[in-house]
Amino acid sequence: MATALKRKHTTPEQKVKLAPMSFQKAAVLRRQYNEEKPWWRRAAMGFLFSILFVAAAVLGTFLLRSILPTFRFPSAFLLMAVLFVSLIWGVAPSLLAVLISTLALDYYAIPPTGVIKVYTLDGLLQLIPFVVSGFVIALITAQRESARMRILGAEQELQERAEDLEQANLHLEETNQQLKEANQLKDRFISIASHELKTPITTIRGQAQLVLRRLSKQNGNLSPEMMTMRSTLEKINDQTGRLTSLVDELLEISSLRSGKAELRKKECDLVEICRGVIEDQQMLSNRDIRLTVASDKVMLLVDCDRIAQVIVNLVSNAIKYSPERSPVEVEINSQQGNALIQVRDHGKGIDKDQQKHIFETFYRTPDAQSSAKFGLGLGLAISKDIVERHGGRIWCESQVGKGSTFFVELPLK
Repeated sequence: MATALKRKHTTPEQKVKLAPMSFQKAAVLRRQYNEEKPWWRRAAMGFLFSILFVAAAVLGTFLLRSILPTFRFPSAFLLMAVLFVSLIWGVAPSLLAVLISTLALDYYAIPPTGVIKVYTLDGLLQLIPFVVSGFVIALITAQRESARMRILGAEQELQERAEDLEQANLHLEETNQQLKEANQLKDRFISIASHELKTPITTIRGQAQLVLRRLSKQNGNLSPEMMTMRSTLEKINDQTGRLTSLVDELLEISSLRSGKAELRKKECDLVEICRGVIEDQQMLSNRDIRLTVASDKVMLLVDCDRIAQVIVNLVSNAIKYSPERSPVEVEINSQQGNALIQVRDHGKGIDKDQQKHIFETFYRTPDAQSSAKFGLGLGLAISKDIVERHGGRIWCESQVGKGSTFFVELPLK
């Protein structure tokens, strides 16, 4: 039974969101980030170089003033010093550079020079543009460092998740290997147990049949005790027959799953196979089984015995789980390079949520479990394996109260 898998497109809202970074984690990341910096880019060196850069900017300003008759931008070199410090050493050294540059600008560049004018209104008005520019540079630097910390945190969290996924994958592979080994052990146990059971069951059944044949030669001259024994032996024969069928099915599913059962493909007429199966099932069950074919011959390159086994399973199930007076309908068609077999009954039907499980090994629907019909749910599983090994597919369509139809699709010769 084929199932279509639809790819789910992930929207931006459905993408994995990283957890917000805690203060403690941010402090650890910042410490790690600072430790990974070279010695000359650490904060202590930044404070020292802030003083040196500001001093160099003041000297450059004096030099240009001595060269140019008029120099209208005394804060240009100082802003460049603040910018370089912020780019290389970060926020704290850049704020120190802004403070020192403000004092140097106030003392050396804004007339009258040689005095501090920060406490006057005129001095403040002249220094505000420079201070604002310096703080903007420091703010941009802080945002850049914050973004870098977030990136580092995201990288670390993604790395942790990748490690967790790797561990989960290793655990999953180990679990899958254990399940595979357990499945192989189960198949081996079923095969061994089935072989061991077959011999004593065959012996018991043979002895029961032998005694029954001897009793049947008495021509009705049996005492009441012998009649009771005959009835008991008939029950033994019936039950051992069921056990023999069960053991055969267990051996069959085991050989199919292990790949030991080879397909002996040859050219076969599907119509003849179905006719032979229907005749046998009619004699065994005395039921009305109708065959409808679109053409006289439908030639396939298959293992004839295996395909007949599939049809036997489907027809016997239809007989088993439908009313005795209702017909079982078998139809054969050819379409699009495939042969299609349909086996339809008029029984209780199968619930939709159970239809996807009926081809699983040992699965029986609740109605089948509550019925008196014997079975372990192996017939459909065996049929599915056989059909799929022929490159075909099998599925069921059913409606509760109206019966079920099983479909088998096989490639034509």
